[in-house]
Amino acid sequence: MIATALCVGLSLSRWSRDSFERGAKTEVKWTNIGPRIVLVVCCVAALPVGSRGSPQAGGQDRVEFDAFFDKVTKAEQELFRGRPEALKALWTRAPEVTLFGVSGGNGEHGWEQVGPRLDWTNSQYRDGILTVERIASYVDGNLGYVVQREKVRFKVPGQTKESILEMRATWIFRREQDGWRIIHRHADSLMKRRGPAELK
Repeated sequence: MIATALCVGLSLSRWSRDSFERGAKTEVKWTNIGPRIVLVVCCVAALPVGSRGSPQAGGQDRVEFDAFFDKVTKAEQELFRGRPEALKALWTRAPEVTLFGVSGGNGEHGWEQVGPRLDWTNSQYRDGILTVERIASYVDGNLGYVVQREKVRFKVPGQTKESILEMRATWIFRREQDGWRIIHRHADSLMKRRGPAELK
């Protein structure tokens, strides 16, 4: 493709020179630009595919990320059974860690707030069964995210009635020196769209 384009450019150059010899000055002004346009097209065609966008990480990085998120999913199920320790172990201890939990609040910032919030779930859930529907996930370098819908069947401690909680959840992860860690989670139960004009 590039060789063909260069040949077209050379042909245009010869055509412009012949036209000039015949006195066709207007054609010269047009064809002098022609080879330059061809060269630009060639440069674009020669660009590697990776330079036209931001591809996901390589296969090995993706495998490691998916394996870590499998741990997160299993640990989250333990959380809804009243056992937050496994999930707590997967969070970063960096000061920029944040959590916007499904039960509301202003949000937790820093491990001194996020850790106790996770412990608090021990008094809210037991016998939880978690199912997830992944919508999107992406990993590139040291950052990754997962967006999914979550549904939990659980019981409130001290009660026998089963409850159902449906959520929209976003997880953000960062690869640190000791591996992947959770850096942020945002979950809410706003499963139905309700704009201000639709409220009654």
